[in-house]
Amino acid sequence: MKVGLAIGGNLNEVAMLAARAEAAGLESVWLAELDRTAFVQAAAAISATSRIGVGTAVALAFPRSPTVTAMTAWDLDELSGDRFQLGLGPQVKRVLEARFSVRVEKPAPQMREYVRAVRTVWAANRGEPVVHEGESYRITMPTFHGPLRPDRRDTPILVAAVGPVMSRVCGEVADGLLGHPLASPRYLHEMVMPEIGAGLARAGRPDGSCPITAMALVSIGDDAAAARRAARLQIAFYATTPSYKSILELHDRASLPRDLRRAFVNRDRDRMADLIDDELLDSIAIAGRPDEAPDRLRAWASVADRVVLGVPWYGTDPDRQRDAIEAALEFAANVQSDR
Repeated sequence: MKVGLAIGGNLNEVAMLAARAEAAGLESVWLAELDRTAFVQAAAAISATSRIGVGTAVALAFPRSPTVTAMTAWDLDELSGDRFQLGLGPQVKRVLEARFSVRVEKPAPQMREYVRAVRTVWAANRGEPVVHEGESYRITMPTFHGPLRPDRRDTPILVAAVGPVMSRVCGEVADGLLGHPLASPRYLHEMVMPEIGAGLARAGRPDGSCPITAMALVSIGDDAAAARRAARLQIAFYATTPSYKSILELHDRASLPRDLRRAFVNRDRDRMADLIDDELLDSIAIAGRPDEAPDRLRAWASVADRVVLGVPWYGTDPDRQRDAIEAALEFAANVQSDR
């Protein structure tokens, strides 16, 4: 199992953390799209390194044209020397509409088409006579000046998925599935892997064509109680979103979002954290003392080709978040050195 690290901060911090992750022997670093564009962060990480893989987890697909995404991804892949991986996510409906003024009625079919449209642009840039005409996207001039990059590879595309329909789409068209930080190893094994298999079969693709990259929430430190509280609060925040209810249902916590949303609206973070019990916390996160972390990481090995360690950010002040990233980086480096 490969080990990567989710990094963030200002662009100087991103570059520094990427360089340190490379020096520590990690397989990859991954950039999220929250308040900063994932692509510019990826460029900073690429420019500071020479060997480590760099991916987006995730860049938002639907606010961007597939052509713009295709051009950006190939530029980053060229800049990196074929080290870039394009991780795409749909985002939830409320955020798409309220933040990006984008309306998407059928995200899974649209994502399937989006991935195919991106690859159409790449094929056209290699000189293939192709266009894309679908329900959501119509690209009849996928290249501007003709075949400028005849030898370029298709950048690997990973797609974020939680539910069964998007997981099947991943099996049909993606080079990998990006799990959600709320998705436990059990959820990935019981609910996601069978749907990937169904998608592979539907598209006539061989087994193993769409491996899982798990996004594991890791919160470790000498103050185990504080580390576990940070992870509880992050899980509580994610669990307020209806899109992730299937994960909670699998863990017999179907009624939890109601109470969490009430506490969230009241800005009662202590209550939010208290609602996440130890069993649920340990089913999802690697949280507690550093010496406990290796055993908990092993739970991901049976379901994931790669695990990306990400730290809590909701309700966490910047200094504590930096400390959490430092602890995760040290842990990941120790895991790599033990192999």
